[in-house]
Amino acid sequence: MPRFRDDEEGLEIQVLNECPHPGVSEKKLKKVATRILRDLGFKKALVSILLVPDAKMRALNRKYLKHAWSTDVLAFGQGKIAGKKRGARKENAGDNSDFLGDIALCVPTIEAQADEYGHSFEEELDYCLCHGILHLLGHEDKTRRTKNRMHLKQKQILKRVWSPSSGT
Repeated sequence: MPRFRDDEEGLEIQVLNECPHPGVSEKKLKKVATRILRDLGFKKALVSILLVPDAKMRALNRKYLKHAWSTDVLAFGQGKIAGKKRGARKENAGDNSDFLGDIALCVPTIEAQADEYGHSFEEELDYCLCHGILHLLGHEDKTRRTKNRMHLKQKQILKRVWSPSSGT
């Protein structure tokens, strides 16, 4: 699996692309993931990203969530973040190096959502990536209130990540 290591910060992003798409730059995806993690205060972390077609996402959804449909993003956390139980919303990993988990991104669903929401594929991909990272940290979106809170947090993070000063 190709890896990206930000040696200065100790952040490592692994990407496995099972669904090539002209709008996907693995290098940019890794850079955005690194910037999101930095924005959340991480100094050391490892995240793996899997880019999949609809059929694979449906299979993952069926196996792990008992749903018979595809979705844009699934996140599989490792259960502990910097010594805290998942769900504790601990976002700063300090000097601990943790494997945060795996994020599956469904490329065709993300592409359809970008069209539906009226923005670029790359923006939607970044949005889904940020959503997955927040799920790894224990954020939930099961109620309208928690969903709104999570979407607001994603927008705030991506505004900083996409700012001209961030170099994205």
